[in-house]
Amino acid sequence: MRHAMYLYAWDLWHEGTAAVTARLCDAGLDGVALATAYHAGRFLRPHAPRERVYLPEDGTVYFQPSETGYGRLKPQAAAMLRDCDPLPELAARAPGLAVAAWTVGLHNSRLGTLHPDLACQTPFGDPLVNALCPSQPEVRAYLVALCRDTAAQAGVVEVMIETPGFQTYRHGHHHEFELIELSPAADALLGLCFCDACRQRARDWGLDADALARRAQAMLTALFADGTAPLPDLRHDPDWQALVACRCDTVTSLVAEVRAALPAHVRLAVIPSVQTPNDLCWREGSDLAALQRVCDRLEVPAYQCGPDAIGRDISAVRDAAGKDAALGFILRPTWPHVQGADDLAACVGLARRARADRISFYNYGHMRLQSLDWIAAAIRPENAHVET
Repeated sequence: MRHAMYLYAWDLWHEGTAAVTARLCDAGLDGVALATAYHAGRFLRPHAPRERVYLPEDGTVYFQPSETGYGRLKPQAAAMLRDCDPLPELAARAPGLAVAAWTVGLHNSRLGTLHPDLACQTPFGDPLVNALCPSQPEVRAYLVALCRDTAAQAGVVEVMIETPGFQTYRHGHHHEFELIELSPAADALLGLCFCDACRQRARDWGLDADALARRAQAMLTALFADGTAPLPDLRHDPDWQALVACRCDTVTSLVAEVRAALPAHVRLAVIPSVQTPNDLCWREGSDLAALQRVCDRLEVPAYQCGPDAIGRDISAVRDAAGKDAALGFILRPTWPHVQGADDLAACVGLARRARADRISFYNYGHMRLQSLDWIAAAIRPENAHVET
């Protein structure tokens, strides 16, 4: 079983690749998930030697992308590469750490702003520029090219795609704000994409996409008026189930295209959801059982709080993905998810009981360094047996 740490290129830049990787190896880790394509953020970094609050560039990649192979959508290298090129540095300074390229796929406000016609559209036709639409042929071609380009980088043994599909309305852009309550049902409905490409895919499934868009508009308009309008449970309402299934097929087929484009020796993992708990993954077009058949494994965030809730989430993922699915789980070894070393050890045990083939930890730059001690205790060899 591999134990890995999620990591940002700017942590290597500011703290030094040698110092960071030495800490990870001392904790017993044998892999890193390095963000090689990422979005904007505002990050508090408790042990950074400088820039304790860091705002990365939006929608850039942390390697030198190829100048060929892309269409309208093209990646942009981060400016920090002039000072630190993380993949060659990892290969030179920490050859014992296997490198997975953590690739944020379709959450890209830079590209969505440049190409709003390729972004998801709400039922009202408003573009969500943080969310490129996986139904759009140009977007699909971009993700395939980006992953193929990433897989060609020296030292990369696995590409891990986050946001390969749709995003919810509240996935996040910048300074989001509303003064009316949006229930989970309203958030899901407002996040449905009705761009031209999504409407055509729905029609190919025999659905009246225009009628569904009008219904969504009417229900949301009524909700906005006084907050009392009833909203459907999209996952279980028969009038909407087919659209949910169509969206899942859109994402599954895109992941299959990516896998077909990668060399055989580079694995493909999919982070199927950023929802918590994971049974909400359908909102992003993720069908766990279908996805695990078209990639090499699923890498699933287990971001509930406390071992009991985390354990329930892990068990639900195993049941949904299937008993033979290759699964890895991501744990946050810090507040508010665990309260100390014993909690983390319990969570690691729960992941092992679910037959995880990898346990990863998120995120080096965000957590206190004491979390490395908790990790070392949780994964030490005498605890590595699979509990029954």
